[in-house]
Amino acid sequence: MDSPILLHIPHSSTIIPKEYKTDFIVDLSNELRFMTDWYTDELFDYPAAKLIFPISRLVCDVERFRDNRREEMSRCGMGACYTHGFSGTRIRSLSREKEEQILRRWYDPHHAALTKKAAENLDHWGVCLIIDCHSFHPSPLPYEPDKRSRRPDICIGADPFHTPRAMVERLSKTFSRKGYRVAVNTPYAGAMVPAAYYQQNANVISIMIEVNRSLYLDRDFLKKAAFPFIKYDIQESIDELKTWIGY
Repeated sequence: MDSPILLHIPHSSTIIPKEYKTDFIVDLSNELRFMTDWYTDELFDYPAAKLIFPISRLVCDVERFRDNRREEMSRCGMGACYTHGFSGTRIRSLSREKEEQILRRWYDPHHAALTKKAAENLDHWGVCLIIDCHSFHPSPLPYEPDKRSRRPDICIGADPFHTPRAMVERLSKTFSRKGYRVAVNTPYAGAMVPAAYYQQNANVISIMIEVNRSLYLDRDFLKKAAFPFIKYDIQESIDELKTWIGY
């Protein structure tokens, strides 16, 4: 265990397991293009513990609340198990029984693993820094609440309890010095925290880094020549966070 950092990468996969393909009633090509956090498993490649969700968020989105009554996005059919896609159209026929089966098979083990890894870092280091790793489309998608057309290059997500303000300021300055336009909690807010520690243990620190896909993807969703440079800048930003927590 090289550091107390835990990289959480939930949306990089395009895999739809064959047992779920018949649940979908539309071609998923566009859904995968727009909803996948392309190559975040590569962009955030860093010598630290990682938890990468192995299947597409279209099947199960582990960043949503499990209970739809608590999940704001469930109102547009995008709770933990999506029934609607990015444009608001129905993409899936899903019984309550099948949904529960998916949650037990994928959602619950993922969150158990997240809690376990956080506990291991706490036991070993006395602190766990979770970096929630994402990317976003350069213009607002129909399902997104934030419709502002001018989007930053980097969005930093912070939680009032689990994200120290000084850490946010340091990370913002790090990216700004490199020439990136940075926003905090815009267009996305918050950061992943295991439920067992949420607002209970301030030694579980969490911060989200969202990268504008226009920086590293072309219109065909292929890597730009700038990809390795963006990756390097992200690695340096994680170095800054590691230094900030004293390691």
